[in-house]
Amino acid sequence: MTPGPIRLPRWPITRLKLLDMTPDQKGAPYAGAPVTLLQRDGFVEGRSLLWLGEPRRASGHLEESLDEHGQPALTISDPLFRALMPVDAPRPFVLAGFHMSFLRCVMGGPQDQPPYDLCLYRLARQRASWLRPCGLQESALELRTDLMTELTRDSPFLRLNCATALLETLLEWEPLNRLLVLSGNVVSPPPGEEEPFGQAAEWSCLPQGPAMLEE
Repeated sequence: MTPGPIRLPRWPITRLKLLDMTPDQKGAPYAGAPVTLLQRDGFVEGRSLLWLGEPRRASGHLEESLDEHGQPALTISDPLFRALMPVDAPRPFVLAGFHMSFLRCVMGGPQDQPPYDLCLYRLARQRASWLRPCGLQESALELRTDLMTELTRDSPFLRLNCATALLETLLEWEPLNRLLVLSGNVVSPPPGEEEPFGQAAEWSCLPQGPAMLEE
C-alpha cells in the first residue's frame, strides 16, 4: 500500500538543527574510519533564523551494521549518534545537511517519524537553477558573493559556515515548510570529487523523497 502524502504544518516558530559530517581521511568510507560531526541549533520564526549558541564539534567513527534489508551498511558510532539525536530533541527535528539522502542512511535515527530532512544541495539546485552541480562551498559562494572572505577563511567550521550562509539565503526565499517540500525532489547528484563522502558507493543515489504537502 502506497503511503499518503505527508502534510507539513506551517511552523511559524520552530527549532532547527544544522549539521555537517565529514570523514577525517580521504577515500572511500569504511568501518572504523574516524568522522567529525559539526552542528548548530537555530530558532526559526517565519523567514528569520536566529542561531542559539555557538557551533559544536563531536568526534566518532563509522561502524558496520545490518540495514532493514539485512545488508551490511555503515552507521555512526553510538556516542556520535547520541550527540546528534538527543532523546529530548524537539519536533520537528530538521536535519539540514548537504546531501541528506546519503547522510540519513549513515546516521540512522527514528524511522517512524516523518522525514523532516532539509537537503541543502537539492534546494540550491532547484531554487537557483543556474548553479551547476558543485560542492557545498562553491554553492554558497555563488549565492553569497558578499561573504567571499568569510566563506574562504580557513577554519574548523568552514563547511558549517558555508551551510549556514546557504540555509539563511534559502529561508529568505521560501518558508521552512516550502523548503522541505522542495527538498524531496530529485536532482542530479553532486560531483563525488568535490565532497568529503564522494567516494562512497551510495553517493550518486539521490532517491525521490516522500510526497509532502504544505498545509
